[in-house]
Amino acid sequence: MKAQKRILVVYYSLSGKTERVAEDLATRLGAEREKIADLKSRRGFLGYLGAALDSIRERPAELAGLDKNPNDYALTIIGTPIWVGNITPAVRAYLRAIHGRCNDVAFFTTSGATPAEKVIPAMERLAGRQAVAFAGFNDLDLKTSVRYEKKIAAFLEGLERDRARLVCGQEPKYAHA
Repeated sequence: MKAQKRILVVYYSLSGKTERVAEDLATRLGAEREKIADLKSRRGFLGYLGAALDSIRERPAELAGLDKNPNDYALTIIGTPIWVGNITPAVRAYLRAIHGRCNDVAFFTTSGATPAEKVIPAMERLAGRQAVAFAGFNDLDLKTSVRYEKKIAAFLEGLERDRARLVCGQEPKYAHA
């Protein structure tokens, strides 16, 4: 498969919500997937407390090995839960590791109610790239199938519009769902 058509969906998920969105996007786009693994346990009360503190302090996690190089893909879509108003330590570490080493990027977030717009600038800064599109999925979006499908469809439409612009040699527009 040519690099221009290849898409990679990379995500971190603790509760399964971000994984659900990542899997849906990858399936609909025919994309490859890679799950980010944090070597530190984030489960249970102490794990959650440590996760919150690391997120607030913007500490990156130590990651298990990753198999896929985002530079081999035309588009890398990166998904993260939002913890205490910040991206997860695992995604922070991933974005630092790929800084400037990827082609186009798009982002999606899952959260209780924190808007994606709150963390997208940090994600762009860490990746060294402006997102061609982004989407935020809150708890209500994830629980209501009609809302969820609308969000997924809007995100995919934004990606498609941007991909069409790139083929025509035009500058991408910033699209969000």
